Amino acid sequence: MGATSCRATLCPGADRRLAAYGGPAMQRFIGVMILSSFACPTLACGDDGLAEGGSTGPDPTTTTTTSTPPPMAMTTGEPTTADTTLAESTADSTADDSTGQPGDIDVELQFAVRVGDLDAACGQTYADVGAGGSTIEFLDIRFFVSNVRLVDDGGEQVPLQMDDDGEWQLGGSALLDFEDGSGSCSENTTSETNTTVRGTVPDGTYTGVRFDVGLPFEQNHLNADEADPPLNTTAMFWNWAAGYKFVKIDIQNDNPAPDNRWNFHLGSQACDNGMAGPTVPPDQECARPGRPAIDLSGFDPVTGTIVLDTAVLYGGEDVSADTPMSAPGCMSFMPDVNECDDLFPTLGMDWTSGDCIDGCSGQTAFRGE
Repeated sequence: MGATSCRATLCPGADRRLAAYGGPAMQRFIGVMILSSFACPTLACGDDGLAEGGSTGPDPTTTTTTSTPPPMAMTTGEPTTADTTLAESTADSTADDSTGQPGDIDVELQFAVRVGDLDAACGQTYADVGAGGSTIEFLDIRFFVSNVRLVDDGGEQVPLQMDDDGEWQLGGSALLDFEDGSGSCSENTTSETNTTVRGTVPDGTYTGVRFDVGLPFEQNHLNADEADPPLNTTAMFWNWAAGYKFVKIDIQNDNPAPDNRWNFHLGSQACDNGMAGPTVPPDQECARPGRPAIDLSGFDPVTGTIVLDTAVLYGGEDVSADTPMSAPGCMSFMPDVNECDDLFPTLGMDWTSGDCIDGCSGQTAFRGE
C-alpha cells in the first residue's frame, strides 16, 4: 500500500486576490484571511498513486472531505504552550514505542566462521582439513541461533531482546549466513549475508554469552513455505516432521567428482508424529533434539567476536571419506555414524543420544575472541 498524502487547494481566483495587495508581509496576512473566509479550500487525503499494482486512482476505501479550516493566527516564531505540549507528547510516544527499556543499550553480536585462523569464504580453498588432511572448498555456510543471553560480571544471564527485522531475525531466533552465492556457493544460495545478531540489553559489564545452535521446538516444525523470514528459507528446511536444518555447512573435497561432496547438516531427529508422514509435525520434542547449548566466557561479547572454527569441527573426521550407500557427510541420521561420531563431541553432544553431554560444556568448536 502506498503512503498517504494530503494537499490543500485554494479557491479559483484566490491567488489573483493576493496579487492585488502590496508587499509580501501584507500578502501573507491577507492570504490567511482569504483561506479562512472561503468554504472551498479542501484537504484531500488518500492513496499517493504508489500502491501495489501501480494504480493512480482514488482509494475506494477512503473518502475525501471538504471543510472550512478555522481562522489561522499569525505567529511570532516563539513556541506556544500547545507546541511545547505536542513536542513532549511526541517524545513520550517515541520512547513508549521503543523495543528497549530506559537505560538499555543496542547490541550487535558479531559472528565469524573460520578454518583455523582463516576466514571461511566461498571461492577459496583450504588445505589440511580434517583427520585425512583434505583440501576443501565451501559450498554453503549457514546456521540458526536462538535463546541468546549475555552474562554480566555478576554471573547473571541477561536475555538479549531481539527485534524481528523481517529478514534475519524472528521470535528470538536468527539465521546467520556466511555464503554470498559466489564461486562454488551457487547451489540454492543467496548473495545476501548476515553475520550479526542484534538486540538490546540493560547497560552493564558483560563477560560472556550463551546461546543455542538451532531453533526452539515451537519454531522448528513450521511450514517453511508459509513462515515469515528467515524461517521461509527452504534451503534450511527438511520437512515438517524433522523440521529445519540448524546447521548447513557443505564442502567439496579433493576427490574426483561426483564423490567429492561432504555435508554437515545438524537438526532434530527421531521426531514422533504417530507415523503420520513427513508433512505432519510432532506434538512433542524429538528424541534426538540436536540443539547444542554454547557457553562462552572470559571475553566481552559486545565488542568481541563469536567464532565457529571448522578446523576444530572437522578435526576428528576424514572429510574425504564416506560410508557407501549413505548420504554424503554427516547428516545427523543414524546411518551416518562413521561421519558424525567424532564431529558431535566438538559441539558438546553425544552421537548416540543426539543431545548435549553435561549441558554441552565440553564443546570446542565455538570460541570467543
